[in-house]
Amino acid sequence: MSTRWNKVWVILSYASHFFLPVVFPALVWLLVSSEYVKKHAKTVFFVDLVPTACNILFIIVVGLYGFSTGDEAGATFIVLFMLIVMVVVNVIIFIWIIVRIVKVATNKM
Repeated sequence: MSTRWNKVWVILSYASHFFLPVVFPALVWLLVSSEYVKKHAKTVFFVDLVPTACNILFIIVVGLYGFSTGDEAGATFIVLFMLIVMVVVNVIIFIWIIVRIVKVATNKM
């Protein structure tokens, strides 16, 4: 596969965060033979797992706290705190992905 196609696969792996996170990078990581592409797809796969894990943790914590205590004020605080954490994590990952796409596209990586 040519270098141009490798770059396309890498950029698509990073951009997949916006349309098919986790699944597309995993498929690229498993199916493409280029080590350059595999390295980037693996990185994107694990980075995309962070918000997924945060979302699952959010649901579990809110569910367990809400069912076990029935305390509305405490549940509201936990929901707001975890939403702020998720927004911060997603903004950081968004900026990181945009930077990586630009670096790959301009041959800085």
